[in-house]
Amino acid sequence: MHLLQSLIKRRNTNMYHTTEYNREFWNAARAKRRIPNATVLETGRDTQNGSYRLPYESNKKFEAFRQKENLFRRIGTVVSAPKGDYTIWAHDNEPETTWLTDKDPMFFENVETYDDYQLDGHTLGCATRVSEDFTEDAGFDVETQVTREFARSIGRAEEAACINGDGVNAPKGFLKDAMIGHYALGIDYSDVVDLFFAQDPEYRRNSVWIMNNETAYKLRTMTDGDGGYLWNHSDNTLLGKPVYISDYMPSATEGTGARPIAFGDFSYFWIIDRKPFAMRSLTEVLVPQQQVGYVGYETIDAKLIRPEAVCVMQMK
Repeated sequence: MHLLQSLIKRRNTNMYHTTEYNREFWNAARAKRRIPNATVLETGRDTQNGSYRLPYESNKKFEAFRQKENLFRRIGTVVSAPKGDYTIWAHDNEPETTWLTDKDPMFFENVETYDDYQLDGHTLGCATRVSEDFTEDAGFDVETQVTREFARSIGRAEEAACINGDGVNAPKGFLKDAMIGHYALGIDYSDVVDLFFAQDPEYRRNSVWIMNNETAYKLRTMTDGDGGYLWNHSDNTLLGKPVYISDYMPSATEGTGARPIAFGDFSYFWIIDRKPFAMRSLTEVLVPQQQVGYVGYETIDAKLIRPEAVCVMQMK
């Protein structure tokens, strides 16, 4: 009996992988008049907001679209932690490595050397709408349209929070915790070089630059004393390190306290997925407009777990 219950539970847990779940989910999303199989969809339902987890293949599309929109899902570390309550603890430590001998095979001694970080859950909501003319057209790809729209908006909102989030109503952006590597009145050649060498060599090895387009334009035209460009236009590197552009980075023109350039190893910036993306349709609300609305939710947190891994330039 216990084995049967276990098998049923396992089947229900993995139902969102099935063709049946996929069919019923998108039939409901298209606002088909027939009542979808509630038993099938119930396995992916979030009881807090009434949304439903995306089918497995649809979720893969969503995640691919979202990764393109959020820089930090490409250069940071993404961790899936859907179990437990909203607060979890992450541990960060430096691996201990040494050459061993037959006489000294034991070496793991610093078992207490690690840092704890509290990680919570911040829920991001998003809404979009599609004309009924499209949802009722069997040839229209509702799945791709809806997942792309959600991924675009959510990915960009994530990226903005990963940079500037306050840590209260959104994840904490890395600019809040990063080390100040250099103070500058403007941005010139020596400022960039000073920031580069302010970074610890341990982290400089895998460091990248992040700035907005305004700052990038200034650096693209900057030359050294011999007239050579600081920016390598052939591979978009600066002092040999890749440059990433985000419009959510501040500009130097914003004045005192602005942090327009970051240089660091962003593998130490973590994004923690607490709940997978889920959505539901709104059929009644938009009937007068002959549209179908969709609302989606995800719960994440983010944190720079090693502040010294990222240095920023701060304007005086």
